[in-house]
Amino acid sequence: MRFFTLFALFFAPLAARGQDLKPLLDPLVAPVLKGTKHVGLVVGVYQAGTPQVLGYGKVVTPAGDRVPDGRTLFEIGSVTKTFTGLLLAEAVARGEVKLDDPIAKHLPADLVFKPHADRVPTLLDFATHRSGFPVQPPYIAATALLAGRSKNPYSGYDRKALAATLTNLTPDAPGKKSVYSNLGAGLLGHALVNAAKADSFNALMQERVAKPLKLCDTTEGPTGEQRARLAVGHDKDGEPTDPWDFATLEACGGLRSTADDLLRYAAANLGNEPTALTPSLLDARKPRQIEGGKRKTGLFWVTMTLPGRDDRIVWHNGGTGGFRTMLLLLPEAKTAVVVLCAADRGQAIDKLALDIAAAMTPKK
Repeated sequence: MRFFTLFALFFAPLAARGQDLKPLLDPLVAPVLKGTKHVGLVVGVYQAGTPQVLGYGKVVTPAGDRVPDGRTLFEIGSVTKTFTGLLLAEAVARGEVKLDDPIAKHLPADLVFKPHADRVPTLLDFATHRSGFPVQPPYIAATALLAGRSKNPYSGYDRKALAATLTNLTPDAPGKKSVYSNLGAGLLGHALVNAAKADSFNALMQERVAKPLKLCDTTEGPTGEQRARLAVGHDKDGEPTDPWDFATLEACGGLRSTADDLLRYAAANLGNEPTALTPSLLDARKPRQIEGGKRKTGLFWVTMTLPGRDDRIVWHNGGTGGFRTMLLLLPEAKTAVVVLCAADRGQAIDKLALDIAAAMTPKK
């Protein structure tokens, strides 16, 4: 799963509150669609207590080609990590874990690693990418290529493979520096599942997040009629690619979702729809680490300001082999933007979400 740092961008403000968003969004979306085949995307905006969703291009689904809408399912990649962070905050609220607990305290007996001599990494270290763990399991790309599953690299990386990785791993010192880690996020998921005595990451997510927030289409494995709404991903060249399946690192990027669900999730994060999870939602977004300048990291959420602006944004993006997602919150403006694309368009999707956010919030 890829994760991209946002570069300094400047956006011209546009007023949009109370207006039909299509005239505003069309020119912003057009450059993303131009010159690339099979690019279907959905833009969702939440503002003034109202969600709006617009679909562009076409996506391929088992039910046929169609303009995507708020119920079209996409792989959301690393946006999954914000749900993992919420599960961690909720586990703390329930008294199951503490942020400064060593992760080894909560891992299953078969997942053991030798920590760095400096100290044992904590749950907070893993949620802020300061665990000392590498970005990916070593050799996962080469192993997937040799096994003929390079387009679905995590599918063969099972519990046995994870246990072997940990046995042979020599982590760096925790807490010293920020190194984005899919492996670390996936391992944190196992600690949370074990602490909650749950059957799986998806089962825990459904019980503690999806049901309370009424997220009916946010899941690791779509079933029944959801499959007919699942978009086919496309690579950088616009060619169809395999879906990504996570055999054991689901917590780092295994969820699928829709614009409707992610806007409902955003509304809960903004406090517009108070729930029993509201304290944990706020705790998950709370900045814990300063990465330099004004950029801060919470429980996977990133907080910074719009370049050239004072507006605070809280965001996470995600990418798989054939999808790209960006979820962005503007807490003070009670506004959220989500962009889901069934093609690997990289930073173009991040920039689109930021352009929309700037357009939705006139410069002060």
